[in-house]
Amino acid sequence: MEELNYKDLSENELDSLKDMYISSRVNDMTESDLRKFVKEIIVDQIKGTVGNAEEKEAWEEIKEHFSDDLSKKILEVKEKCNKNPKVEQKSQEEIEFDRRLGLLKQQQDEESSKDMW
Repeated sequence: MEELNYKDLSENELDSLKDMYISSRVNDMTESDLRKFVKEIIVDQIKGTVGNAEEKEAWEEIKEHFSDDLSKKILEVKEKCNKNPKVEQKSQEEIEFDRRLGLLKQQQDEESSKDMW
């Protein structure tokens, strides 16, 4: 029997199947799993920002979430970071550069091991 794939479904059918999958997946998760999953998504969304537009969007979400407490939270962060100046503060660009540099090194290592054989 030939295996089906997404191209065998209409756009509407595929959307319905995706909805079924999402509902089933969420219903099968424990509360702990849900919290962990949501945290991963939020971390990626907020800390994985690249460029001014994404950083601005993350800032707007943070402002909306903390609302009236935003000033207080900013003061807490400034105080915490100033108490521990040994903590290196990297910009998002530096973090992204380091990540890409690591991926490039990994790719070069993989390619050099292929050349050996």
